[in-house]
Amino acid sequence: MRNTALNFTKYVPLTIPFIIGASLILLLKSSFFLENPETLSSAITLDFLIIIPLIHFLIIRKRNIPKFTVITVFVLGVITLSIFLPKEHSSLLDTVKTYLIPVLELGIFSFLIYKVTQLSKNYKKSSNDFYTNLKLATSEVFPKKIATILVTEISMIYYGFIKWRSPKLSENEFSYHKKNALVSILAGFTLLIVIETVWLHAFLVKWNLIVGWIISILSAYTALQIFALAKSVAMRPYVIDAEEDTLILRYGFFTDASIPLNKIDHLEISSKDLPEDKSVVPFSPLGTLGEYNVILHMKEEIRFSGIYGLKRKAKSIAIFVDEKESFRNQLQELLKN
Repeated sequence: MRNTALNFTKYVPLTIPFIIGASLILLLKSSFFLENPETLSSAITLDFLIIIPLIHFLIIRKRNIPKFTVITVFVLGVITLSIFLPKEHSSLLDTVKTYLIPVLELGIFSFLIYKVTQLSKNYKKSSNDFYTNLKLATSEVFPKKIATILVTEISMIYYGFIKWRSPKLSENEFSYHKKNALVSILAGFTLLIVIETVWLHAFLVKWNLIVGWIISILSAYTALQIFALAKSVAMRPYVIDAEEDTLILRYGFFTDASIPLNKIDHLEISSKDLPEDKSVVPFSPLGTLGEYNVILHMKEEIRFSGIYGLKRKAKSIAIFVDEKESFRNQLQELLKN
């Protein structure tokens, strides 16, 4: 009984706003609304945009739930009203969309940049980079799933258009893109998608204009992601952090792993074919298409993050290191100690 009560309490912040919102939707569909549309449309709009977010805030204010979820509730209210509120009675909603939403978006983006800047100052001497600080900043203010999506989208823009200069590597940092065909493969993929997008667009718009543009936008988005990934691999090296006793593995902004050294059993220099039983997992998001020359064997299975926060797990990981001998010597020295 106690566990049931705890589970119910856990979902109260979602349940109460949901019940109120569902009741307002039923009111919109009722004959009572049809009799008083002008008065009720404004009242229901204010309920969704002010009252429900306020109730949500009062419920979570003393809980360990990000306060920025209030904005999530507000945005959900705008979406719900856009679907269920008749267009002829949505003048107040249209005003909010036109003037308030852009201000809200700019405010959120500015706040995230501020948080990342502050975190960068606080962790200046650590191995944290822009991507890591962005993850920390978004996790403080957004629910986990929304935070992971925002991290990926902002990182794509940052590494694709803003960040151009690669960092100078320290002795404990190791690149993984200079002595293999990684950048060439990614550049080839990007070029192939661009050519295919132009051809498909010209073909599909003759058949269906909307479908043609949807496919073209998705293809262009994919090409941008791969282009940003190709740039980010040079800017996010592996790090052997002796102070934190941690090995940090990165594959651009697509894959991220922070492995405590006490979980590493041993490593081997190897470029042999990986076992078919998948006991050794390629760290590269490209799978076996990505090259590897070092295999890390763990004492126990570990989990690491892929794009959009998707989790992967492995007990042995295959990676590529440009300076593999130096990497092995430095890591083995720490493992001995």
